[in-house]
Amino acid sequence: MRRIRTIGLTVALFVIAHTATAGSVSVLFVGNSLTYTNDLPTVFKKFAAASPSHVQVETISITPGGAFLYDHWKHGQAATLMHDQRPNFVVLQGQSLEPVIASQSFSQSAARLKAEADQVGAKTVLFSTWARPGNDAFYKEARSGGSPAAMQARLDVVYATVAKDIGATLAPIGVAFSRARQIAPEVRLLDGTQHPAPAGTYLAAAVLFRTMFGDSPVGVNYYEGLPKETAISLQRIAEEVTASPSS
Repeated sequence: MRRIRTIGLTVALFVIAHTATAGSVSVLFVGNSLTYTNDLPTVFKKFAAASPSHVQVETISITPGGAFLYDHWKHGQAATLMHDQRPNFVVLQGQSLEPVIASQSFSQSAARLKAEADQVGAKTVLFSTWARPGNDAFYKEARSGGSPAAMQARLDVVYATVAKDIGATLAPIGVAFSRARQIAPEVRLLDGTQHPAPAGTYLAAAVLFRTMFGDSPVGVNYYEGLPKETAISLQRIAEEVTASPSS
């Protein structure tokens, strides 16, 4: 059985911060390369600014490769940033296998990080992730479920359950990926690995926008280099899967 190895934050720590200005909304992204790839925080910021409500967002991110939420809790940088920066939102994104292979630790770490966010008055958003591609070696292990569909179902259940248990808001990004594959299979969401292609990052930004601000992502005139038709399709998917946001 393949062993999954975490990467300590003291070794690989990426913190990108922009000082919040008056009237802006500050967001702390706590995750790993699934957030770092294609710079999701900046895509989210541009998406919000281009929306009809023109939300001005300032971002802080701590996204070392391979980090579990447990790593973020253990090493303390995320909690320190919360107390130093006092963001309006904290977005928690677990390692791609974490909810499946270490669900108890994932739940406990999310709860502890959420408690820190509560102390500074930040709203916690749980960034549900997507299944690995079908050629990934993880599917040789029984705990994977044997297929991307089975893995996605397990991710969706764990993220939804943890969000409910700890009182966080669920951003159903994994659900959006599943829906996009059903109705727009020609859109490339992953880069060939578990990491998102630009379209996947754009879809994640649209789901986060709808989840966090409650405004429709449909009609935003920012496409992040994607064909307009593709971007509009992804905006509609984001609105569909967040029609009844979980919290």
